[in-house]
Amino acid sequence: DAMCSNDLEADIDFIWTPKRSSFAVDFGIYCGTESQKSNIDSFYFIGAFVGLLGSSSLFDMFGRKKVTLGGGLFAVAATIGMAFATNLQTMLGLRVMQGLGVLVAMTGRYVWCMEFTPLRLRNVANTLIQITWPLGTGVLILVCYMVTNWRYSVGIVSFISFLFYLQLLVCPESPRFFAFRNKEEEAMEILNKLAKFYNNPALPENCLEREVDQVGKSDGFLKQMKAFILYPVMLRRTVFLMICWFTVSLFYYGLSFGWHKMGSNIFASQGFGSLSEVVACTLSFTLVGTAGRKKTQMVAFLGIGICFGIAMIDFPLSSTWQLQQVACLFAIVFIATEFVTVYLYTAELSPTSHRGMIMSLCSGTARIGSFMGPYLSLLYDVLDRRIVLGIFGGMGLLAAVGTLFLLEDSTGMAVAETPAGLQGAKRLEEKDSVQDESP
Repeated sequence: DAMCSNDLEADIDFIWTPKRSSFAVDFGIYCGTESQKSNIDSFYFIGAFVGLLGSSSLFDMFGRKKVTLGGGLFAVAATIGMAFATNLQTMLGLRVMQGLGVLVAMTGRYVWCMEFTPLRLRNVANTLIQITWPLGTGVLILVCYMVTNWRYSVGIVSFISFLFYLQLLVCPESPRFFAFRNKEEEAMEILNKLAKFYNNPALPENCLEREVDQVGKSDGFLKQMKAFILYPVMLRRTVFLMICWFTVSLFYYGLSFGWHKMGSNIFASQGFGSLSEVVACTLSFTLVGTAGRKKTQMVAFLGIGICFGIAMIDFPLSSTWQLQQVACLFAIVFIATEFVTVYLYTAELSPTSHRGMIMSLCSGTARIGSFMGPYLSLLYDVLDRRIVLGIFGGMGLLAAVGTLFLLEDSTGMAVAETPAGLQGAKRLEEKDSVQDESP
């Protein structure tokens, strides 16, 4: 208040010497311009949206490994550049590049890992993959707390990320991808290396089966898009899953970027948020393993709606805590539970031929929600918070009802390789077309 109640300008009329450096101070984001912080957050999601749409077919054309590594190293380069940014405009441009690379790498990494995972271990693998998110956030909070210069913090994070992507160079490509692209020799080579590593006998020749509508080496984007028309069940599932991803991202980032409003210490508030996500991973693992994918998603969305409804009540619990803060803390547990569950659910409901594309489309739609989330958190300052919480709660309840009627349960089901193998799939007849060759 003392700083903003005059016409003095930092670094011109006086020298600001805070205990911690801040890009907000370096770039002049204070005294009425704080909303530009949301631009830095949202530009990240613009890049993510562009990257995911652009890569939606690349995963299924060039492989999970190549696209994941390309996106990851691109993100590392952008993050290193951020440490040297001298103005807000440069920072915004680098945030777009960072978002583009990070989300492409995250999506590819997930598809890549899950295609190595057998049916009985999918829930375990999904939990281990997703728990790296809050654990990584915890490391980020610790780095930012211990390192007082924000540029050094960004540099440390860049180095850690580079080491992660470097070790992926020794990981093999998904054999499921090679098999589907009719590259049987490459798929068999990887499978036999894995068999040898685990002291299992080598696989017999010609043991890979070909499915109806399986693509060849030269088939690509157009045939993928055509399949959405020929198989309405895949289109219906994909559209609704995109809505689910949008909704949960809107909730998640609306609360994540509003955590500083939930407590006086930003490190403690963000730390509690990360801890709640670890709890959510455990909750998702338990519910998915006992109740199944569909019921877990319904429970998560119902929990979100109920928690936001409770948060609308004005009730002080202590001199520092309100009922809304506790309710929102529980809400983010359910939000993170759905965040973890919807990844697994989407991957299992998508055939191998379209898994990269569908995951990218869903994650791309989620970036729209991610973009809007930080701005919705600003509504707490200009509107009655019950309006915002009411909107969030209503969306959660509608998503739970939609899951009940629009999605099948994938629990215990083998993943399909093509749209023809989807549960409940029925192929529409093409007019004036030549029937696809059967294997």
